[in-house]
Amino acid sequence: MTESNPRKPVALIGCADEWLCRSIETVFAEKGYEVTRTGSGKQALKMARRGGYDVLMLDEQLHELNGVGVCLALRDDPLFDHATPIIIISSSHSSQPGRIKAYTAGAWEYCHLPLDVDGLFLKLATFLRARQELAASQENSLMDPASGLYTPFGLNQLAEQLEARALRNHEAFACVAFSQPTGPEAGQKWSGDDAESFADIVHVVREQARKSDVVAKTGASQLAILAPDTDAAGARLLVARLQREIDAASKYTSQSGSFRLLAGYCAVSDLSAANVDVTELVHRAESALARIPSDGRGEAVMSFDDLPLS
Repeated sequence: MTESNPRKPVALIGCADEWLCRSIETVFAEKGYEVTRTGSGKQALKMARRGGYDVLMLDEQLHELNGVGVCLALRDDPLFDHATPIIIISSSHSSQPGRIKAYTAGAWEYCHLPLDVDGLFLKLATFLRARQELAASQENSLMDPASGLYTPFGLNQLAEQLEARALRNHEAFACVAFSQPTGPEAGQKWSGDDAESFADIVHVVREQARKSDVVAKTGASQLAILAPDTDAAGARLLVARLQREIDAASKYTSQSGSFRLLAGYCAVSDLSAANVDVTELVHRAESALARIPSDGRGEAVMSFDDLPLS
């Protein structure tokens, strides 16, 4: 059996000049990249924070927020993947001041037009090899350094230990998966940045979770909690308590308004008698979360047991 084709690297191109943006897009596509492009610095910042890009190529002259400004904002963002190479493009002939500003903002490379295409992609190949090696090493890391929470790998490791104890003691067990709706269309009443608001939520959940709970970051804006000795009623109380704490804390954060958490959960009253392992509880909680409408309509908390049979 032949192996499937590896995933293409994904580039975000931000250029104010439409012709230049299309030209760079063509070059990246010829080199095997998938490309997303924008002419807005603010849009580039928002897209970069959502993640999923292997390289960012940003024009110094981007509209609304220039490339160096985007780079600086990402440098101070705790949820941005800082293993992502950021390349600043300059059309200026005065290289030194712009180069220093770009490197100070956290850029990996500073390029002049016309681009040295061969040299650029040789450097990108080196950057991406380092990025891949880092990602491979982090797959076996227990903790996520940015959030201070467990990684999915750490969650699975702790699940085995908690499961063994719950089976011995015939304990109840619950898993709750959380996510945050993004944007005003999702029923939010807040103004500010998605990444910053999620960082505030992460902080509250980390501070308010019980010592016996295991809290993991399982996605760009998704969390999971393993809650030993917790049944279905306890899972709903856990969600309600965290929502209250987030509402209270939002008054003192950089954001304004309220954050409506979405939560899916799966709970059993006796793990030993339920004939299900903790990993399956996680999958079921995430399945329940995925069925909640993200537009803010309907219930914000859903149990896996309430899902229709497929």
